[in-house]
Amino acid sequence: MLAFTTFFLLAGAVLARVVDDRDLPVTRNGSRLYLNNKPWTAAGANVYWLGLDENIVPPWTTSNPKPDPFYAPLNASYPTKGRITEVMSTLKVMGARTIRSQTMGVSVGNPLSIMPELGVVNEKAFESLDWTVSEAKKAGLRIFAPLTDNYDYYHGGKFVFLRWRGIDIGSTGSVDPQVQEFYNNRTIIDDFKNYIKVLLTHRNQYTNLTYAEDPTIFAYETGNELGGPTFGDKNVPVAWTQEITEYIKKLAPTKLTVDGTYGINDTHLNISSVDIYSDHFYPMDIDKLSKGVASVAAVNKVYFAAEYGWTPQSQTKTKSDQFFAWIESQQNKTKPIIAGDHFWSLFTHNVPDCSNFVDHNDGFTLQYGNPKNPANYTDQIAKIRQHLFKMQGQLVSSELPAAPCPGS
Repeated sequence: MLAFTTFFLLAGAVLARVVDDRDLPVTRNGSRLYLNNKPWTAAGANVYWLGLDENIVPPWTTSNPKPDPFYAPLNASYPTKGRITEVMSTLKVMGARTIRSQTMGVSVGNPLSIMPELGVVNEKAFESLDWTVSEAKKAGLRIFAPLTDNYDYYHGGKFVFLRWRGIDIGSTGSVDPQVQEFYNNRTIIDDFKNYIKVLLTHRNQYTNLTYAEDPTIFAYETGNELGGPTFGDKNVPVAWTQEITEYIKKLAPTKLTVDGTYGINDTHLNISSVDIYSDHFYPMDIDKLSKGVASVAAVNKVYFAAEYGWTPQSQTKTKSDQFFAWIESQQNKTKPIIAGDHFWSLFTHNVPDCSNFVDHNDGFTLQYGNPKNPANYTDQIAKIRQHLFKMQGQLVSSELPAAPCPGS
């Protein structure tokens, strides 16, 4: 009897130790991220279109006289499940661990949005988000998402919340000072918090977890490139950032929070509910990067280079080799501050068409495996892949292995 008891106790102890890292949350201790009590880096790609796209017009055919859901004024449509599945396999081949995606958090103001009108919830809009989270988990990838946008793009943002309350102002360049009402008007703040609640309490049909519960979404960002009336002014009130990050943690206690201000606002550094600060790099700039990291180091928090342009026009100040080497070297420190970086931005095939790639018009489209890529682009993509694997502690060659396309 004693032998049987001992056997079952030992078997139970072994089973208790077999834990799938994908079921565990990413945590922060000081300036470092951890997964299953091991140091963890967060490097990968921006894939902004996972929840809602602007680059594809669904085909009209005899058998499909009306395209799949499509909002022509903003060219908005849902990405196919195949595109989402392919991008996950591509990210794994590239060595990524993390995905930053605007439309996994920002989806307001058009008929295909999560919230097409104030207080109205479109459950159909969650289909692509649910599938993304499920496929990311299968691939062992993690997601973080901004919750609003500084600009008036197809997926919505702060200007939608302003319009819903009768404030209709311009959204490019220097804009009306009333834009600050997004941060200061109690009604609009509550509208935004209600949207956050709708998003985080949604239960995924594929995982049966709410977004608040699911560790695949490891962090939420207060917004994308947030600022005030003048581009780059970092004019985001401390009180607003604190209230939003505290609210995220109230709804989702295991989530990390990212300050979405465009750049490091020193007045935000002592907000206890912020875990991560970030900046974007167009062009790559080690001086700007090292200065930001030093500021964040002073408060023992984490830093992300959450966007960088990867093409030649983004290497006029610092070459990518230097930029990557500087980030990699920081990982060898006892207390690294910068946890990772994310190139802008990844596109794959127009699945189920596995012959043609989806294009975007901003000049930073990275199409992994496209035989039409010029030689200098292919070389740069190889460097990015080597960097992403090195952030995981692995050395790989400059070869670019094929990523599977799922077709139909």
